[in-house]
Amino acid sequence: MYTYEKFNLRLLPWFFLILGIVFLFSKMYTEAAIFGSIGLAFSISYTGFSIDAERGLIRQYDRFLWIYIGSWRPFPTPLYVTVVRIRLSDRRTTPIPLPMPEPGKSARSYKMNLVVDGEERYVSLTRGNRMEMLTEGVKIARLLNIKVLDHTTSEKRWLS
Repeated sequence: MYTYEKFNLRLLPWFFLILGIVFLFSKMYTEAAIFGSIGLAFSISYTGFSIDAERGLIRQYDRFLWIYIGSWRPFPTPLYVTVVRIRLSDRRTTPIPLPMPEPGKSARSYKMNLVVDGEERYVSLTRGNRMEMLTEGVKIARLLNIKVLDHTTSEKRWLS
């Protein structure tokens, strides 16, 4: 069993949390408890996936505290794991370009996919920085006994 998850920042729960604080200062304690507890429960969220190689199942989920939203489903025979570079950009119709990233940062993100032999063709797993996606891709490849296609640079290369 392999599990990967990362913290996910959602804005709507923070709005509920702030609204709960406003109700608290307004001495509306019932509303403060309702909105504050909803905001607190859903602001702590994780997004991830689990792969059960023995049973051939995958689960992509959102986790709020201990509550998982997502179910197990079978996936076809895996062919390989691929890590691809995607560019972060704004819409092409806007006159102002995307601001340049901070020094030492990149305007690129990387996406990890599990390529399968079936109608679906691939299962999108997660996004992140380059080294993290490559190391997680290698872990998944070892679990499923497949290879990793590194497409993070202009040259494609296979990793074992």
